[in-house]
Amino acid sequence: MKAAIITLSRVILVFVIVALFQRGYYLNVLATLLTAVIIAMDALDGYIARQYGETSAQGAALDILGDRIVENVLWIYFACVGEYSFWVPAIVISRDVVVDNLRSMAFAEGKTAFGETTMQKAEWAKLLVSSRVSRGLYAAAKGGCFTYLGLIITLRSTEVSALWMDYLMSIKYTLVYGTVVFCLLRGFPVVWEGRGYLLGSSLNPPRASS
Repeated sequence: MKAAIITLSRVILVFVIVALFQRGYYLNVLATLLTAVIIAMDALDGYIARQYGETSAQGAALDILGDRIVENVLWIYFACVGEYSFWVPAIVISRDVVVDNLRSMAFAEGKTAFGETTMQKAEWAKLLVSSRVSRGLYAAAKGGCFTYLGLIITLRSTEVSALWMDYLMSIKYTLVYGTVVFCLLRGFPVVWEGRGYLLGSSLNPPRASS
């Protein structure tokens, strides 16, 4: 229950953040700090769930759902204010839709995205998708990317020189496109190992009845 409250709080907070941006320097600063907070809260809800014995397949699914809402709202918002192309959220959201649908099909057979019952079979797939190292690096990439985008919006409300802004913008694009590539790389094993759900029984034969 505690972990679920944290997840729901993140979902509410992301809409507050979007409402705060571009309303003056101090609100931009607050929104940027809150952006870093909601990304950090993603690790907190998992920790709380483990500490209080609240881990479950349903809880993991709720966590992923909360992540999707938070991330997609931010991807869409920063595209809408012109920080990058429309294609960035289009690619990320399309990837998420495919991955989440495959995971839903696997969930119906008792398989989860992460943990001991993960749908990933190959060791390379587990390492890239469900390992703590990969998940931690991806969370850090998203957190750094979104927080930096908030920082860019904040600095635009100050008198930063054009030369400095050009330098900061080059870093921005490196973070954005690097995060998108990492997102696609982590999605590939799910699509590859879950392709049987999409292509039919030839790749995912039915189980023998007992």
